[in-house]
Formats: sequence, structure tokens, C-alpha cells
Amino acid sequence: MDWAVFTFDYKLELDEVLRPIISIEAYKEAAINLVLPPDWREQLDKLNRVRAVHGTTALEGNPLSEAEVSEQIGNLDKSATKLPGATKEQLQIRNAGLAQAWVRERFNPGSAPMGLSDILEMHSKVTVDSDTKDNVPGRFRTFSVTVGSEDTGGVHRGAPAESISKLMDQYTRFINSNKLKATHPVIRALLAHFYLVTIHPFGDGNGRVSRLVEAGILFQGGYNIHGFYGLSNYFYRNEREYKTTLQTCRQSQPFDVTPFVLFGLNGFALELKGINNFIKTKLNRVVYRTTLVRAFNKRTGARRRLLNQREYSLLEFLLTTTEPIDPFSAEPSRRITLTELNASPYVQGAYRRVTGRTFIRELTRLGQTGFISFHHDEALKDWIIELDFSAIGRF
Repeated sequence: MDWAVFTFDYKLELDEVLRPIISIEAYKEAAINLVLPPDWREQLDKLNRVRAVHGTTALEGNPLSEAEVSEQIGNLDKSATKLPGATKEQLQIRNAGLAQAWVRERFNPGSAPMGLSDILEMHSKVTVDSDTKDNVPGRFRTFSVTVGSEDTGGVHRGAPAESISKLMDQYTRFINSNKLKATHPVIRALLAHFYLVTIHPFGDGNGRVSRLVEAGILFQGGYNIHGFYGLSNYFYRNEREYKTTLQTCRQSQPFDVTPFVLFGLNGFALELKGINNFIKTKLNRVVYRTTLVRAFNKRTGARRRLLNQREYSLLEFLLTTTEPIDPFSAEPSRRITLTELNASPYVQGAYRRVTGRTFIRELTRLGQTGFISFHHDEALKDWIIELDFSAIGRF
């Protein structure tokens, strides 16, 4: 990395990034054309905000779990400038959450272009009170810095301190240039991320600010599908590749940014796919539950319904207990073993007045009628039971 010849010129192989861009647009259109109930939107928005805050702080070594981040985000108080007794890690989470909220308000679609004052404000918000060593919130560093390690692609030397002010002025002109605005919004966001973290203008918080800049550009560009989020969670889940790809792109100048842009585009496509999975799972379960009601009310004889009361209640229990652990999973349902189901308090209570053969008979009938499916797992030596959502189209 030779700062004496640094420019904002770059190489990008467009033919290599076309496929993920097509996927991004397809997933975006699929999700954005659906009108979601308010509680779904709120749940989706909070899940994405928590994942983004957890991801961006975990990349910097914050050990708090996603559950702890969710609790911190839920207790945010914008009016509180201090949190008495809070740890540095808790303050980082609070700061990241408040900074995220500020970016969301500032960069609505149609808002003014991102300026240097916005970037300094982001830095101030993410580092105030929590990152005090060699760092002044909202100010550029005044010393040299190297980051990275050999096992993540090598060491990177940030811009000389005396050049940072000039470089950041050039940076804001670059990210708002006609050339960059003519590129796809996700590419523009990734390039803004890449160049900011490459300049490394601050004593601390550079990664968090670069990811906020990226998220702000995505949000302003209309890529806030049913909520606010960015790529922080994806970067965290692929931390080594994230860091080594950044360093790989800095090996020669002008930078060949294709690997990092391709990595980010693929990640964003996966994030949008997860949004679609979330919506699909919710819809499947709502319609499946409606199907159960319809089947319960359907008479097949003078004293017989398509589903009897026990069968209906068993399917309701399965619908609840097989909710995916990961709400963004491509799998619409968690699987359950026959042993686990048979031992559940619900089955033990619902079938206590009948024989075990009645439970097996009714479970088998639900499989035969297509409400559930099951297969034998040789490794577990047990039967695996799953909801069959194709029942929606049959009843």
C-alpha cells in the first residue's frame, strides 16, 4: 500500500458481479411487493437491527450475545447520555444502536447526500464514552496506525495522519460523484465501505463507521426491505473472508475491488433471501392454520369431521413447537422426532385417557391425509415428523 500514489480509481469486473445483482433485484421485488401486517414488519425490523448491531460490534471483539444485544436495544433511551455502571461492551452496544437509529432518520430516500459532517457524527455516536484509548469521538486521528495480521491477509497501514483531512474531503466527493451514483446502489455502498476502512481515518471505530456508511447508502437508495439493516451480520458470520478479502483488494493500485464487491453482493443477496424466507415461513404458517380450521369444520359423515378435536389440537401443537429457531432459515419448519413428540407434556396430557395405539393411529392418519410427513432416520433410529405445507393446496 503506497499512499504517495493513492487515488480513488479502481478496477471492477462487471461481468463477474452481474449474477448476484440480478438475484438481489429479484429478491427485493419479491419481498417489497408483499404488504405485511404491522407486527410482522416490527418483528422483522427489530430482528434485522439486532443482527446488524450484534454483527458490527462482534467484529470488533464485543463478546455480548445476540440475546444480550436484543435486550440492550430494547432498553435504548435516546435522552440518556450516560449509563451508570455500564460496561464498555454494553456502552458499545448502546452506541451502535443509537447510531443506527440516527442513520435511519438521516438517510431516508430523497434525503441530502452524505457529507463529511455526517461521517464525523456517526463516529462520535459509535465511540462516545466507550472507545477512549487513542480516540476522540468525531475527530480524525493524529497518529499512524496499522491494522490486520498475517493470518487475515497481511498488515494494512492507514493513511498518514497529515493526509487524512484532505483524503476525507476527496472521499465524500467520490461517494457522491456522478460516476459512483451511476453504479448499482449496493456496489456504491460497498465501495464507500471499502475506501473508508482503507483510509482508516479514526483512532477507533473505523469498521463500525464504514458499515454504518454502507447501511446509510443502502437505506437512502431504497434497499430497506421491510426494515433497516445492512451487511454487518453477514460480515460477522464470514469474518475471516471479510477481512482477508479487504486486504486482498489492497495488494496493488489502482485497487481491484472485484473480490470485495462480489463478496458483499453475494452476502446482500443472501440477506434478502433470508427476508423472503421469513415472509414465506410466516405466510405458510398462517395459511396452514387456516387450513386446519377449515378441515376441522369439514364434515365427512354424520359424526365424523376431516380432523377430530385431538388431531386438530395435535397439529396446532406441532405448528407452534416446530417454529424455526432461525427466523431467516430456508427451512420453513423445525423437525421433531417421534420420541420427542411422544414425551412432550402436550401429548402426555392430550392422550392420557387413551391408549398409545390411538396416538400412533391418529398420527399415521395425519400422514396419510397429507397434513404431516415422516420418515425413518437410520442414524437416530427414530421417526422424523414434519409439517407438510402442501396440505394448504389440498384442503
